Amino acid sequence: MRTVDRKPDLKPRLMELETGYVNRLLGLELEQGEIKELLERMRFGVIGIGEGKFKVEIPAYRADILHPMDLVEDVAIAYNYSRFNPEIPEISTIGVEDEEEVFYSEVRELMIGFGFQEVMTLIMTNVNDLFKKMNLPMESVVETRNPVSMNHAIARSWLLPSLTSILERNKNREYPQRIFETGLCIGSSGEDCMKLGCVVAHSKTNYSEIKSLAAGFLDNVGVDYEIEDFEHGSFIGGRVASTDYGFFGELHPVVLENHGLEVPVTALEFNLGALFSMKN
Repeated sequence: MRTVDRKPDLKPRLMELETGYVNRLLGLELEQGEIKELLERMRFGVIGIGEGKFKVEIPAYRADILHPMDLVEDVAIAYNYSRFNPEIPEISTIGVEDEEEVFYSEVRELMIGFGFQEVMTLIMTNVNDLFKKMNLPMESVVETRNPVSMNHAIARSWLLPSLTSILERNKNREYPQRIFETGLCIGSSGEDCMKLGCVVAHSKTNYSEIKSLAAGFLDNVGVDYEIEDFEHGSFIGGRVASTDYGFFGELHPVVLENHGLEVPVTALEFNLGALFSMKN
């Protein structure tokens, strides 16, 4: 049996680079000699092949150099980013934060001020979590055609099932637990909507606590509202109410049992899109 002695190919690769390309991307006016010096400082070899063009020898260990853009980045590093003068781009408008996103950020700040911890959950869920465990009949939802997992086969239409699932996973943790989320939900026709959901779990939470939270939140947002009687399968009858922006109340014992929870849980869900529209 013949032994083959194989050695790695450590010859440098060659890549062509143009002076104009470097200066155009960096907004500088570097001479070819200056670019050559900067590249050599980054341990590249440089071979001049004509006016405004040269070939760069790329060491074998620089596997991250895939495009001339990568060489331009190393030129910028060698030049030193602190030497670049910031300039406002010549465009018709100057970028600013979207007003609706600013409002959502203010909502998150407000909830943190109320003593809640923010969480983020997946927008994809399943029928069991979205309806059955929440003591609700199946409704029309957006479904994926070929789901990778049946646990993530449909798009959520409301937030509270995601939050109660977190409580279920943390039922052996210390109480009280107060968590909230601002996230997108998708209606049956495919329209998306930003919503706020929050849950409170501890031995003494009740309808009065979540009602005061809902009122305090709406007062701070600065909208007019009226609290009305409401019926919802996930909540105890007589301990749930609604406004034009959403609903709140004390979760039904069946919902608690389905999630293995042994303490009362109150919850709130508001439509942030409707709140933003009314506020503005």
